[in-house]
Amino acid sequence: AVVSTQSTGATLWSGETPASGIQYSEDCGQCCAKIFCPCCITRKMWRITGQGIFYRIVPPCSWFTTVTQEYIDFRFLKDMELRTKNTCACCCQTHELIMYATQASDKDEEHSSPEYQAEHQLLHPDAVKVENVVRNAWSNARLVAD
Repeated sequence: AVVSTQSTGATLWSGETPASGIQYSEDCGQCCAKIFCPCCITRKMWRITGQGIFYRIVPPCSWFTTVTQEYIDFRFLKDMELRTKNTCACCCQTHELIMYATQASDKDEEHSSPEYQAEHQLLHPDAVKVENVVRNAWSNARLVAD
């Protein structure tokens, strides 16, 4: 849902992944789980504001584990890529927005540099619309920073 763009804290878009539909499922098992037992799959709740991108990861059966929240500040967003592919024997199209952001590392063995580029995937039917929302908000954030 698109809300006002006047305030940097206002929600410009929000959604949940995995999105409904077989074309946005990894396989038939995940599609059935989304329909019959939605608490059995990991979900991401996305929210885009004028400041950045928030997403909350809700693990399966969340009463046993912790819900985590991540934030991508537009100052650290480096690039985006929109992918469209045919699935289900070319009957359906899926849209995936991949966002690349630079983040400080925890000095672990996996990331040897002080900063590394993280990849954030949004596989959702609104990915085309979300790309425009993110690009506009990202441009506005850069104008304010300059």
